[in-house]
Amino acid sequence: MKGIHILVIATLVCFNKVTAQPADLDTLFTHARQFRMNGEFGKSLVAFQQCLTLAKNKKDTLSTGNALIGIGIINDEEGNFDEALQYYFDGLKVYESIGNQKKMGGTLKNIGNTYRVLKHYDKAFYFLQQALEVQSRNKDSASVGNVFNDIALVYYDQDSTERALDVFKMIISKYDNYINSEARADVRNNIGLTYVKMKRYPEALPYYNAALEIMTARTDQYGIALVLGNTGDLHYRLKDYPKALEYHFRNMAIAKQIHSNELLLSTYENLKKTYQAIGNYEKAYEYTGYEMDLKDTVYKKQSIEKYEEMQAKYRYEEGEKEIANQRRTKYFLLAGISLALLLSAVLYKNYRNKRMANKELNRLNGQLAVANSSKAKLISIISHDLRSPISSLFNFLQLQRTNPARLEKEGREELGKKMSESAENLLETMEDLLIWSKSQMDHFEPAVETVDVDDLWTDIISLYRQFAEAKNITLVKQPDMGLRLKTDLNFIKIILRNLVSNAIKFTPANGLISLSGRQEKNFLLLSVTDNGPGLSPMECRNTFEWNSIRSDSSGLGLKLAKEFAEKLGGTLSVSSQPGQGAEFTIALPLP
Repeated sequence: MKGIHILVIATLVCFNKVTAQPADLDTLFTHARQFRMNGEFGKSLVAFQQCLTLAKNKKDTLSTGNALIGIGIINDEEGNFDEALQYYFDGLKVYESIGNQKKMGGTLKNIGNTYRVLKHYDKAFYFLQQALEVQSRNKDSASVGNVFNDIALVYYDQDSTERALDVFKMIISKYDNYINSEARADVRNNIGLTYVKMKRYPEALPYYNAALEIMTARTDQYGIALVLGNTGDLHYRLKDYPKALEYHFRNMAIAKQIHSNELLLSTYENLKKTYQAIGNYEKAYEYTGYEMDLKDTVYKKQSIEKYEEMQAKYRYEEGEKEIANQRRTKYFLLAGISLALLLSAVLYKNYRNKRMANKELNRLNGQLAVANSSKAKLISIISHDLRSPISSLFNFLQLQRTNPARLEKEGREELGKKMSESAENLLETMEDLLIWSKSQMDHFEPAVETVDVDDLWTDIISLYRQFAEAKNITLVKQPDMGLRLKTDLNFIKIILRNLVSNAIKFTPANGLISLSGRQEKNFLLLSVTDNGPGLSPMECRNTFEWNSIRSDSSGLGLKLAKEFAEKLGGTLSVSSQPGQGAEFTIALPLP
């Protein structure tokens, strides 16, 4: 399919070369929209740029506005939000100049949604309210209902869940007969998500079921898979793990059928999480592997698509240059007196192109430097942390295979214990590597929500009670003090899991590990304290440095914990003296 699309663009460019006449505008718009529907954004962008050039030449104002909005949408979908906003505003001016109210309302809605993604909620409300006024004047009830849905999502993103719920339900009561079936399903799914965010789980299920029923009637496979995934997550939160697995497997089957890598990645993550909850670590590790393989596939696909986008842009620019040369020749033959002005324009254009190219090259060099730093760090971790446990495990297996008779019962038990420890260290390191790799992805943003500290400690203790009891270590938390903070729940759990796991590892048998929290000024402090051997001042200084990773243990968890604490806007510190245990404290800002 990709080959066909490339051929279409090449044909259009060649047609222009031969005839020096514009291609048909309607045909170009058709190709641009088809490329976009296929997810081939680079080709779609080139086609929309051609539409813009031709529309301007024909002085077709409506088509000019449509081309600007098309380019904005492509930038929006690729995460270039600043560029998307610029094209949206340019398109809005065009629609205002011809008084096209329907297009104005749709563009204002796009601008509001982009600001919502950027978390500029005041601006998002402002433009969505403007869109609402325009659509209300047009008496377009379907568009009004859709704008209200976006307004409710702004409330949802700001944790104003009660407001969001009221707006979503108002849409059902007043606009359900006007909006299309896709929007009706979306509203019900959003109500389910809102109830889940409010932890009112039983109330979410009927709305998920209603959304699933509508999506099924529409034969919308993507929508069906999306709602199945949400329903599976709901059953996970209800601790009904067999039901959660059932929905996630149904979701996975559809995601594979429609080749949606986005849904598959989410499903693998949910399956891993569910199997971890029921203690099936073998299955959890299996789906972790699937997730890593798929991420690698997605990365390769994105690289190929980026290369094809560059090729398409190159063909387009070459075609534009050829057309410009033909026009310059024609102008020269008709009016030689304009040569000086034409040369000046060409020189200025080349200067601007060179300056823009240099700017883009500097940006790409910066990205390359960051990528090389991450790659070097990853390679150092792999060569340092994975080599030791793999080598130990191999040596233990060789000894067991070649000299089993030489081992007494105690020796075999000791060998089995060492093999188990090596395998555990290897699994722990690979899990840490996976978590760290996720944090290095572009556009990584914490998903902020309200977290109850007492519930957080309860979850951590439940997760590590078995490992602590194996060493007769006691895990205790402070009494519930009603402490709450707004942060990313998943990543604060990752930080605390690493701290508790590290404490269990270095605390001797019959030891004690305390989990506590307190508020100091504008910060909430969460501490993990043990009565282990403690750390020297130099060890305290070096414990979070990447160049201080030790070979006798993973050594990676504390480095990851520090990175994630900083991503959440906080800090991670250690207080310890030899023989007096250690206290690791994460300080997070309060809103």
